[in-house]
Amino acid sequence: MQWMPDLYLTERAMSTQKNILIIDDEESIRNVLHTHLHKEGYNVISSRGGASVFDDLKNNAFDIVISDIKMPDVDGFKVLEFVKTHYDTVPVVMLTGLSEVGVAVEVMKRGAFDYAVKPVQKKDLLVIIKKALEHRDLLERNKALERENREYQLSLEKKVQERTRDLDSKTAEVKKAYSILKSMNLQFVNVLAETIEAKDRHTRGHCNRMRFLCVELGRLAGLSEKDIEFLEYASILHDLGKIGVSDFILNKNGPLDKDELDRIKEHPEIGEKILQGIPMMDTVAKIIGAHHENFDGTGYPKGLKGPNIPLPARIIAVADIFDAMTSDRPYRK
Repeated sequence: MQWMPDLYLTERAMSTQKNILIIDDEESIRNVLHTHLHKEGYNVISSRGGASVFDDLKNNAFDIVISDIKMPDVDGFKVLEFVKTHYDTVPVVMLTGLSEVGVAVEVMKRGAFDYAVKPVQKKDLLVIIKKALEHRDLLERNKALERENREYQLSLEKKVQERTRDLDSKTAEVKKAYSILKSMNLQFVNVLAETIEAKDRHTRGHCNRMRFLCVELGRLAGLSEKDIEFLEYASILHDLGKIGVSDFILNKNGPLDKDELDRIKEHPEIGEKILQGIPMMDTVAKIIGAHHENFDGTGYPKGLKGPNIPLPARIIAVADIFDAMTSDRPYRK
């Protein structure tokens, strides 16, 4: 390899100059190109080619390669292939004789940036070099953008994974809290149910039987898990309003008169009012308020008809009638 005097420039000058590697087996051509390009402010590295050209390519930093096509041992095709493989953003300009233009076109098909015909005109060569360096800068910017994009994608994926883990953790906490809340609600509901059954000794076990029947019917009817949960609470508490009905009426062995029957018919509304305003119980309250409505509109307390009656309330009505017919009541005899 032939080192020219301009290699010994100051570090500051080197940082602002573009490095050009010239590969040609003819020393005269190397010297001419070196002189032309050095005067234009380029840092020029010269190589005579041959087997050592690959070491020259590996051991030097360069922004553009200018290579002859026809050289002994290692021709321009091999130089081009090596550069494109190891330095994909570095443009390669090929030098060719007038009779080798077809070969130069073939080299360009394989990835060369451009070619110049010997004897090389300084003006034409400088134009080619300027375009080649602009092309290299563009490729470098694209690579930088691609690298930044990959880093951004990786960073984004990492953040998504971290966020997902946080959400999974919070979801687990919410599920746990909800499970505890549901358990507390059931305890609260069961306490109220025991209060109801303590008031009406003939309905002992009625609330639990209603809970089982209604939940099973709700699943068969295709209710969502949320609606089944509301149905479960409402089935246990459907007679909560009987707290406002006198023990005499509830435990009377004979038929009820009209006034007593009217008092009994108030218990759906009383139960609804008791639960209104309690968190998670508003829906349950509405179901309880409608569980004695009839599909044909002959029920009470509002005379609701058909689909205006909440489906959970209709399920409770069916289960309530079934349990009444299969268990003892004070009026049974």
